[in-house]
Amino acid sequence: MKDICKILKELIKSWPVVSRIARYNNDQAYRQNYLGDFWHFADPALQIGIMILMFAVRNGGGNGNPHATGLSGYIAWIALGMVTYFFMQSAMQKSAKSIQSQINMLSRMKFSLSAIPMTEIITELRRYFVMQGMAFFTILFMDVRPSIYWIQFFYYFFAMIIFLYALSLVTSTITVLVPDFYNAYVAVLRVGMWVSGVIISVDSPSFPTVLSNALKLNPLYYIIEGFRETLLENPIWFWNNVTENLIFWGIVIILLVIGSHIHMRFRNRFMDFI
Repeated sequence: MKDICKILKELIKSWPVVSRIARYNNDQAYRQNYLGDFWHFADPALQIGIMILMFAVRNGGGNGNPHATGLSGYIAWIALGMVTYFFMQSAMQKSAKSIQSQINMLSRMKFSLSAIPMTEIITELRRYFVMQGMAFFTILFMDVRPSIYWIQFFYYFFAMIIFLYALSLVTSTITVLVPDFYNAYVAVLRVGMWVSGVIISVDSPSFPTVLSNALKLNPLYYIIEGFRETLLENPIWFWNNVTENLIFWGIVIILLVIGSHIHMRFRNRFMDFI
């Protein structure tokens, strides 16, 4: 717990620098291109469009999904899930590599190493908000109107950021200690979309009950389904999912404890490992 408190204090103290670095990273990403930030959003938008054509149009929103009725409902359902997953996938992948790739530059700035993974997460937020805006636009074509349930968006957004940071403390440290870990981690993230309920609801009759229950333990599923239960048809208050809440926050706390411990134990030796 002492390590967690120290790391959170460092993160709060470093927040102004984290914001400036994230803004700089976004400004520099496509600075040499004529179309600039267009390329920042083109790739995920294209992938989402293809997935909608492949799955939404073909399936037509059947399978008894309580949060998606008809084709337009399923398009919004799948778009919201993919926007959320693409953000988390990109943030998880880049934050895992963050300390290894940036330690030489940021160590000269007397920048807290524990805040480095957060810079990558915040950097990805610009694209996330634009893509999320596009997902909101698709929701307008449904018979869904803004409701009091929409305030839950901020809860699930907070949960998503905390989870990503807790996970990044673990993965960024292990990547420095065991470089081969990163390649295996990226390979796992590539299949994550298929086991997180992004494309096909894990409540589908095609999933055995045991498998469905196992997939629901995935923190990514909790966040993705949470956004859907907030913004789409038949919304649900998050406190009604008592078991899911306890499991998710239990996983986050475990990740924070492990990540803080190994980060504090090895960070004075990061340069030696790199």
